[in-house]
Amino acid sequence: MPKTKEKTDVKKIVITIDMGASKTKAIVQEYPEGKPVVLLLDSEIADVAKASVENVQPEGSPESRAWVGIGDEYFALGELARRRFGGISQLRELKYELAIPKICGAFWLAKEKLNLGNDVAAYLSVLLPPGEVQDKEQLQTRLKDTFRGFDTPAGKMRVKMLRYDAASEGSGIFFHRRRTLGDRVPVSMYVMLGYRNASIFTFRSGSIGAGITSNFGMSWLVNNLISKTSGLSPDNSNIIEVLIEAGASCDPQVMQKLSRKRKGDEIQLDGESMSKALLLARDEYCRAIARWLRSKMDEDIEELVFCGGTADYIRPEIDAYFQKEGMKVSWHANIFIPDEISSGMGNRMADVWAFHQHMIIQFDKLTGYMRSEVVPLTKSVEGNTNNTGEEVKRKYNFTPCERPSTFIAVNENV
Repeated sequence: MPKTKEKTDVKKIVITIDMGASKTKAIVQEYPEGKPVVLLLDSEIADVAKASVENVQPEGSPESRAWVGIGDEYFALGELARRRFGGISQLRELKYELAIPKICGAFWLAKEKLNLGNDVAAYLSVLLPPGEVQDKEQLQTRLKDTFRGFDTPAGKMRVKMLRYDAASEGSGIFFHRRRTLGDRVPVSMYVMLGYRNASIFTFRSGSIGAGITSNFGMSWLVNNLISKTSGLSPDNSNIIEVLIEAGASCDPQVMQKLSRKRKGDEIQLDGESMSKALLLARDEYCRAIARWLRSKMDEDIEELVFCGGTADYIRPEIDAYFQKEGMKVSWHANIFIPDEISSGMGNRMADVWAFHQHMIIQFDKLTGYMRSEVVPLTKSVEGNTNNTGEEVKRKYNFTPCERPSTFIAVNENV
């Protein structure tokens, strides 16, 4: 009796990746009706020998033991890179240059979370700083080559790109507003404040202008604080968490958590001195952001749309400054983020979540899939004065928005 070879169906996934400097954030789901799952990897990366990753134990969460091998090069990612191999965030490197191992790591994490096979077909979308989107063709070429086969803790993985898109950070926020406001979108400047950098782009006359990226991310404030404070190490992974907890008042008691002293009175003095230093560093940072935005803002801008975790950190100062200037400000486009998507990250997930939703709509249009699901998009429609507190729900609009010139696409047979 002749043997018959069983053909394993290759699952299709949609994966949207934001390679933030503080954390790689991604959302993945089986297409078309899979449930969205959040993937989070710490940003540290370390180049290592193959023998080093071969000794990594298979126990523990996937996030704590992620590594990939690309050709003859091997990389530990996230917690594993930091804990075992002295990995760092490499903030001075372009996100594009670190994209390949991080994207491969996200695919392996998706395989683990969704119980996929080692071969997958993917609709892949990536968010990059506006200043790095010009590297999209090089990223495309390198990804297609890498996806022919890369090593992971689960063996060699292969990925077929059914479609590939790269867009500027903030694009998810933009598409969400475009979908909900339609022709009522005002002339706007989108401001993405992240950990490593700050980026802006403008929208007018139905199109997105060229984006600009600066070094005014949260890391600028942190470095400024460290320069004003004795004994505070830039390698302290708790700095950001403590700064956020300390709030706009820069609470001295909270700042004590960063002290390396042992005596109670010395710890108290450390907290007070760090609080004063942070108040000054925070003021200097907010002034730098406002100065930079003023220098880039055209006279016809009607509204500023802020997004990113760092934006929330300095929101009181931003609101106060632009209220005085008479400029309307929107925060994260009022996007509703379900708890299972927020994953404790809050508005840091807003851009990638909105972009993922937008790309699902695009892929439905591409494949002809008619989705009947009703999804929550915003807590309230912008401009709506309804105070009932009920979440507004809208059906997906299957008419794709105009694709900005910053997009690229690779189309293959679906």
